[in-house]
Parts: sequence; structure tokens; C-alpha cells
Amino acid sequence: MRKPVVVRRLGIADAEDYRAIRLSALKTAPEAFGSVHALEAPRPIEMHAERLTSSLVLGAYDNETIVGMIGFKQEGGPKDAHKGFLWGFYVEPESRKQGVGAALVAAVLQAARAVVEQVTLTVVEENSAAIALYERFGFMRYGLEPRALKTEAGYSNEVLMVLFLNGPAPPEFLAPLPA
Repeated sequence: MRKPVVVRRLGIADAEDYRAIRLSALKTAPEAFGSVHALEAPRPIEMHAERLTSSLVLGAYDNETIVGMIGFKQEGGPKDAHKGFLWGFYVEPESRKQGVGAALVAAVLQAARAVVEQVTLTVVEENSAAIALYERFGFMRYGLEPRALKTEAGYSNEVLMVLFLNGPAPPEFLAPLPA
């Protein structure tokens, strides 16, 4: 019988695992991330370890092998500390459609609920699987950033999404925009 995937917080001791999954993400799905493999691959392990101390980063492990990641960071200012954002979500292709992504999102939202009232994220418009997963968790689209990312292949738009953790969306969110 197959052991279930384990989702846990990554610490400095996990920097090599984080580096491996991050570089795999940048190589496998370059259109989904703001950074690029060529920029991050030569970075020293200390730079990857630093990210594990400045943000909450969760890893999904299948039999001791990291197969997915997701990051969360709370805003730091006095007027925006009630918000946080998800970043760096990725699951290895061979581990998709097995509940790994849902386990990562569920775990990061559980942690976020302890410190923020709302969570935002951006996702490349063409990534319909990720958008559907976020919507299953209650995220709502609130905008589209045109030409958010640019590569040699062209531009990608990003969908802006939000999840209100303390109940339904506020009425002003649901009101039509003024003309």
C-alpha cells in the first residue's frame, strides 16, 4: 500500500530539497514563474535557505522525495498586515491529479488563517488546472494583469485572485465597478 504524501514546513535543513523542487519548477513550467532557471541555478544554497526563513514554505514529500511546494508571506506594513499572498506553487508532473496540490493549498491556508484575514495570489491565465483548484478552495477572481510576464515566446496575462478567510466576500467586493 502506498504511503500518503506528507506536507510539512521546510526549514534551513531542507534547503537542498527546496532548491531541487524550485529549479525543477522553473525548468518544467517556466511560463508560470517570474524567475528563470538560468538565473536561479547558479545561486548558492544560502540564497535558497534564506527564502525558507523569510516566508512560510511547505513541501510535499512522497517517500522522502519532495514532489511539490507552496509559499506564503504575510504583508509587513501597519496597514496591510491583515493580508498575505501565496507564491511558488508547483507539483511535479508525475505527482499531479493525486491530491498533492490540494494538500499543499489546504495546509498553507490553515497556516494563513492563524495570521491574516485574506490571501491573494496571481496565476498565469492559461493555467486552468491551478485556477480550478484555487476556485475549489473559495478563491475568487478580481482582476487580470495584462502582459504580466514576458518571455521569448511572448506575453502572459495573470489572473488576480483573493480568498477572504473570515467569511464571505465583503459587499463592496461584489458590487459592480463604477463606470
